[in-house]
Amino acid sequence: MKIFWIVLGSLVLAAALWTGINYLLQKLRQKYAEKHGTVVYATVVSIGPVSGWAKRLDLKKIVLRLQEPDADAPREVTLSTRTAPGQKLAAGMRLIVVIDPKKPARVYPAQAESAKRVVITGSREERRMMNAQLRSPGRQPVRMQPVRGPRSRQRHY
Repeated sequence: MKIFWIVLGSLVLAAALWTGINYLLQKLRQKYAEKHGTVVYATVVSIGPVSGWAKRLDLKKIVLRLQEPDADAPREVTLSTRTAPGQKLAAGMRLIVVIDPKKPARVYPAQAESAKRVVITGSREERRMMNAQLRSPGRQPVRMQPVRGPRSRQRHY
């Protein structure tokens, strides 16, 4: 009976060590990608819950479409990540992600520091829109509205 507890304890310890080492390696890969990777915009295609045991961890499976600066066609990648409790994600939104330089299949959400060096890709219209948003974040496009009162023929800009 004593050997059973020794073997069981060894297996639990090995599983804990394995999980901890994988977590640290993942964080190191992400830091390297943040420092040396390509930062691009990605369009959210779909969002769904992660299946299996991760349902309870509030993880989301996000399918993204991104276009690398050197590629001709966009590609789809899947990102499993936690989202903030109040954060609303919808299909069509744009997120800033980092592409790992060593293995381009790996994609990470961009931190604030790496988001500053985003590379804008896509069609000419998309690039113009994203450049305008980068120059003045949080501002809505100006719309022409009629002036109320005696000078109703004048317009605001």
